[in-house]
Amino acid sequence: MPNALIYTRVSTDEQASKGFSLPHQKNVLELYCQHKGITILHHFKEDFSAKNFDRPAFNELLTYVKANRKSIDYLLFTRWDRFSRNQEEAYRVIREFKNLGIEVNAIEQPLDLSQPDSKVMLAVYLVIPEVENDKNSLRTKEGLRRAMKEGCFVGIAPFGYKNFRNPNGKSTIIKNPDTAPLIRSAFIDYSKGVLSAEDIRKKYYNRGLKITKQSMLNLLKNPVYCGKIVIKEWKKEDELIVDGLHEPIIDEQTFYEVQKIMAGKGKQKVHKFSEVDEHLPLRGFLQCQSCGRALTGSASKGRNGVRHFYYHCQPKCKERFKAEEANAIFEKMLSEFVIKDDVMTLYKEILNETFSGEKKNRELRIKQIKVELEKLNTRMDSIEDKFLDDLIDASSYKSLKGKTQKNINDLKSELENLKTMDKDLEEYLKLGISFLHGIDKLYKNSTSDIKKKVIGSIFPEKLIFSKNSYRTAFIDEFISLILSKHKPFRLLKIKTPRQNGEESKKAPPLGLEPRTL
Repeated sequence: MPNALIYTRVSTDEQASKGFSLPHQKNVLELYCQHKGITILHHFKEDFSAKNFDRPAFNELLTYVKANRKSIDYLLFTRWDRFSRNQEEAYRVIREFKNLGIEVNAIEQPLDLSQPDSKVMLAVYLVIPEVENDKNSLRTKEGLRRAMKEGCFVGIAPFGYKNFRNPNGKSTIIKNPDTAPLIRSAFIDYSKGVLSAEDIRKKYYNRGLKITKQSMLNLLKNPVYCGKIVIKEWKKEDELIVDGLHEPIIDEQTFYEVQKIMAGKGKQKVHKFSEVDEHLPLRGFLQCQSCGRALTGSASKGRNGVRHFYYHCQPKCKERFKAEEANAIFEKMLSEFVIKDDVMTLYKEILNETFSGEKKNRELRIKQIKVELEKLNTRMDSIEDKFLDDLIDASSYKSLKGKTQKNINDLKSELENLKTMDKDLEEYLKLGISFLHGIDKLYKNSTSDIKKKVIGSIFPEKLIFSKNSYRTAFIDEFISLILSKHKPFRLLKIKTPRQNGEESKKAPPLGLEPRTL
């Protein structure tokens, strides 16, 4: 009795799990082989795109054939589109199996490939699925361009937005309440011409703007954020920019000011520090404990003509305190960050151990992300195949593709940040130890512009001054790691529990502890 391998294929995980097609294909093949007296050696079940032959189950089939080619007579499947949707690739694989003495055939569209005329029908069977794919692709592109010209957003919502269908049933986007305000602030900050795109990315990263360096540049260039839709050139049509149906995050004037700066045509604004800045170094870094708004600062003249400086909130809020007192306590608080000479060596040893452990964790996570990305890319191919096979409608296709692409983008962002951190962390930690070694003296003896850079490098979030001490949500991650074995702060309370400071089993003995007040 002749022997055969049977091959069944569907395009998506959903088909496979719900049993839409695979059980039917297998049943038909088994009945055929039973009727023809053919022994089935193995069944290979595929859930992958037929664009090419780089498929998991088909690769297993090839491995099986190489090991057992003398005992195999047929490779059978139900229809030729189950075998391939690529005419050139199909011819190549059929020739390879013929050279091994194995006949490839579709039981519902059987061909005698030993006859030259049969090659004409084979070409027809193979080219029909390819033509259908091309026609579906063309119809999809034309439909998407028509929708975009009407202001619809037909792709995956960019960062700061969510996909949405309006009351008229048209595809558009709406603001994401968690991230849209961050993007607005990022545009406004960049339009001032003071900070670079990377500075702004770092400023807002821990607040929720978790994107890569390149993604930040792309974000600042994207007209979607000022309410526009870009339709790329196609065939003989030029590129178009139309008004979108969605609400803009930033106004057009700010957006185009950002474009000028990015193109090098905008003026870089240089802030000139005055006497007021010297007395109010914390201005811009403080938050009102009553209403949550950012505090400003100003001077007022006393009866003797001497000016007194205060940090205060907006007129309707009564939050107000002397700048001299707040500045003095801030300087004392910085002295709690200082690492003494006699414990620097111990800190370096601890950090080396910590860095090694963190590096292993990052390497493990990088491997996990790569595996997850491979699965998601496979999933994306399956979704596209399902759409091209008319197994799902356009709405389901966009929904599934959008969710999958979002997961891919998130993982890529995390991967890039992990790689960057792995490259720079050790050097940052060494510099950080030196930085903290004399941070209090550096701050006290510096001009206001340097003071502001020192504050910004340690505190990415606003500070709240209350009852002769400060509190904040968290401090810089590198500084936190350096101080992970440090004694708890007395003049600073940190909301993030792991950054509040705890006694370490490796903490130095009495007489070698970090300096405290």
